[in-house]
Amino acid sequence: MKVEFTDFAKAQLQNIYDYYSSVASDEIAAKIIDRILDETEHLERHPNLGSKEILLAELKKNHRYIVCGNYKIIFYANPKVIFVTDIFDCRQNPEKMVERNK
Repeated sequence: MKVEFTDFAKAQLQNIYDYYSSVASDEIAAKIIDRILDETEHLERHPNLGSKEILLAELKKNHRYIVCGNYKIIFYANPKVIFVTDIFDCRQNPEKMVERNK
């Protein structure tokens, strides 16, 4: 299966990179992003990897997540494509994830 990032998820990756680039270094920021992207590659072969995201159940898309460091990689699959919809920092209030995925 093919993995695609929504525009929102791409923006989250950019925000993560920008933050770590400013508080640490470009190298650390790149390592964090690379690690997140590496985790999403597993989804190509295992689209049901991870746990169901119960906070997004009302959307009825069968959202799932995998954890990578401090981040939840939120995704759902249709028969041909896995859509990564959010990269959520688990140190935030979970209600924020619900609001931004509606």
